[in-house]
Amino acid sequence: MRRAVLALAALTLWVAGTVAGSIGPSAPTPASAQPMLVIGKAHAGYTPQLTSDKPIFILALGSDARPGTPIDHGLSDSIHIIAINLDKHRVSILGFPRDSYVPIPGHGSNKINAAMPQGGPQLTIQTVESLTGIRFDYYVLTSFVGVEQAVDDIGGLTIDVPFPMFDSYSHANFDPGVQTLRGHDVLAFARDRHSIASGDFGRSEDQGRVLLAALTQLRKQYARDPSVLFDFIGAGLRNIQTDLSTQEVLDFAFTALSINPKHVQNMVAPGSIGHVGTMSTVNLLSSNSSIYRDLADDGIVSKKNAPPSPTANQH
Repeated sequence: MRRAVLALAALTLWVAGTVAGSIGPSAPTPASAQPMLVIGKAHAGYTPQLTSDKPIFILALGSDARPGTPIDHGLSDSIHIIAINLDKHRVSILGFPRDSYVPIPGHGSNKINAAMPQGGPQLTIQTVESLTGIRFDYYVLTSFVGVEQAVDDIGGLTIDVPFPMFDSYSHANFDPGVQTLRGHDVLAFARDRHSIASGDFGRSEDQGRVLLAALTQLRKQYARDPSVLFDFIGAGLRNIQTDLSTQEVLDFAFTALSINPKHVQNMVAPGSIGHVGTMSTVNLLSSNSSIYRDLADDGIVSKKNAPPSPTANQH
């Protein structure tokens, strides 16, 4: 069951628009370099009992760390809960807008993405656990640094662009429809918020769409040519920190192939736009507690509690 968890963890890289794959024990990283991916336990000294009667929870974080800033102390501009129900073969993705104004344990209240600069991934884990009541088993931390090369390494990513996207800030420049995007365009798609009416809510949903596109592409390409699996894995063989064996990586990849994208639920926590002083914020709805409780129970959000798509009315 541990294999199923980390197969999904590896694919959550696509939420932040980075690489599709994982590696075995990493080579020493030069002091001037930093990893593009870190996979770790959410709680030191705790080994989850991974059985089919308990959902598995992973916190996926995308760091905006610039050169000179450690990856684990950049703003976490992509934040998603990945919940896996191993018994029903269902997966839920719940994203949080980066401007969500929440209590950060020991640091007062601030935007949720400010937790990582103040206390690394562990403080972000504490923050989301306090907010939702969900206890995480693993976390995945990625950066945006390697997105272009990683996506290009696998020949681009086919995405069904759901609506026109033209944003001079992220450099998104897409008409709607199915298209294969190169690395810099996948990053632009995942970061666009200015051309989306729902702003950060829609951006978070689009990051989930990237994840689903990667999973769909992997399954289709593998069906045509099983050797493509090694291309996907090879895309992740750069500056990644993990102590996983090569055999585990292959096992995780094969497990990922068994996941049907149609059984993945892509959601974003609802809220409203507000201000704290001159700072623009997102106020998450108090009614979201029903979503968190439902998700914590079995890793699945029932239809009555599932939030509407933030881009449902986007044209």
